[in-house]
Amino acid sequence: MPYIGNNMAEPRSILILYGSQSGNSEELAIQAGKMSSQSGLKPTVKAMDEIEVTELLTQQRVLVCCSTWGDGEQPDNAEDLWEAANSGAIENLDGVNFSVLALGDTSYDLFCESGKEWDRWFQSKGAIRVHERVDCDVDFEEPAGLWMAAVIPKMAAIEDVLVETTPPEENQQEIVVVNPEAPPLKKSEKSQWSAKNPYTSHLDQNYVLNGEGSGKETRHIVFNLGSSGLEYKAGDALGVIPVAPPDLVEDLLTASGFDGSEVVETHMGEMELRQALTSAFEIHRLSKKWVRGLGELLSTPEEVSIRIVSRTRSSTSDGTVLFEWEGTGVEDDIPIDYSEIGSATDPSVDLWNDLDQDDSKLEDYIWSRDYIDAMNDFGHVVSTPQQLVDGMDRLKPRLYSIASSPDHEPGTVHLTVGIVRYNHHDRDRTGLATGFLADRCDVGDSEIGVFMSPTRSFILPEDRSTDIIMVGPGTGIAPFRAYLQQRDIEGATGRNWLFFGDWTEEGEYYYKEEMDDWKARGVLTKHDLAWSRDGKEKVYVQHLMNKNGEEIWKWIEGGAYFYVCGDKSRMAKDVHKTLISICSEHGNMSDEEAHDYVENRMMKSEKRYLRDVY
Repeated sequence: MPYIGNNMAEPRSILILYGSQSGNSEELAIQAGKMSSQSGLKPTVKAMDEIEVTELLTQQRVLVCCSTWGDGEQPDNAEDLWEAANSGAIENLDGVNFSVLALGDTSYDLFCESGKEWDRWFQSKGAIRVHERVDCDVDFEEPAGLWMAAVIPKMAAIEDVLVETTPPEENQQEIVVVNPEAPPLKKSEKSQWSAKNPYTSHLDQNYVLNGEGSGKETRHIVFNLGSSGLEYKAGDALGVIPVAPPDLVEDLLTASGFDGSEVVETHMGEMELRQALTSAFEIHRLSKKWVRGLGELLSTPEEVSIRIVSRTRSSTSDGTVLFEWEGTGVEDDIPIDYSEIGSATDPSVDLWNDLDQDDSKLEDYIWSRDYIDAMNDFGHVVSTPQQLVDGMDRLKPRLYSIASSPDHEPGTVHLTVGIVRYNHHDRDRTGLATGFLADRCDVGDSEIGVFMSPTRSFILPEDRSTDIIMVGPGTGIAPFRAYLQQRDIEGATGRNWLFFGDWTEEGEYYYKEEMDDWKARGVLTKHDLAWSRDGKEKVYVQHLMNKNGEEIWKWIEGGAYFYVCGDKSRMAKDVHKTLISICSEHGNMSDEEAHDYVENRMMKSEKRYLRDVY
């Protein structure tokens, strides 16, 4: 039966879209699909990169579950759809009923920004918001469950729009509505361990991978999973809960004038200030929210009137009075050659006003400073311990791509971690998490909170005879070490091709012995290495891809999966452009056809172009 307005939609259908970076939004979308089915609806659950934006024109019911990535960015699998949504391809969505569930983290300034953007976009196109957007913090289970319990009955109560020739009463269907008082959504039963409830692990190994003379510090770290029951697969990530360095905490207490025993209110409840700075907040870098919040603490300068009542000038040699003047009190009665004194201002007020009015200056200010630095400029206005912590970013777990197969050394999980060290404003500094792992996590002794962050997309092909091409420079080698271990253990017959690179062969050839063994035994079919500082010219992985373009195309044309792991801002973009160029040149395609082949066919339809970029 055809439908007007959105006349391609199946009766009782509901489209549930998810934009997900770590899998939470995907899991919630699946749960929403199950509840929709129980309510008499016919759900279709899709990632945002699995549809064209024009497909929204065919829908009557749409739910969106979208997380926010980084500083207000759309997650990777939502970027293309968001771009298409704003391209002008759709003028209106009259007749579309929608609601948005937004996931985010209140420690970021642009909390739930991606979900808010989708909510505004649907509204701007004339779609009907059947339930107000719900914004979820890191503890998303309860509000997400309540959103579903409220919105799905409303969607189920919407009658399908039929053509005018069809009597509505003849096409009405009985609707089974989920109890609106349904209990909050429960987290997946996969594991009892999570970011809120991490497993306390210790290290079996922690050593430097770099060769002598390397300008980098990259570590191989092995966590013992003990009796946790934690499981993972090649491609998953490990969440690590860091704590702040004790010396940094003490230096901040000294700079702020507090002793650390004061009780403050945090997102984790009340605790002593020292503990809050150690395990509740990101104290190694400033927060925009904290800096902007200083405006409420800075006093408004009062007008000060200064009047000269007398003036005397004496000789520095013998004290002889050279000039003497006594004022009468009359306003215009001032000394000869007198220069008017300018108005007195608070330098911190001037600085804050400058930062508040210019986002680029604010970015520059916080980029190289922590709270100890900020105390030099604003410490005098922070008068209470609560003012110190209000506006600080919450301490967040760090996710690291796992560098081992679960079958390689059962009960352990391996990481490849680049340690961040730098100097700003005459102080040596480290990354909060990497410094924690490198400097304060001793083998066998230290307790470290961990949890698993599974992936549903960055995975090996089910068919073990499928060829794979992997591009992972630097620490991007981590998941591909796991892939090669897994393919070796399983006896996969598919060919494996690895592109790896870094500064120098002597300093940064990670896991060389393992790679040599895999090459000798035929596990690693091809291995191309790019060293950017070993020769006169810088060589990167994309250069080697170009050099091997014809063979890469043959592998891809034969069904090979293509993987990229590493830097999102530069490397991944260069690799993406190079892959499109290879498909264009060797696949005899136009630039437009090559873009479509890579971005729509390989990435979306066939899902054999997979990225783990950051």
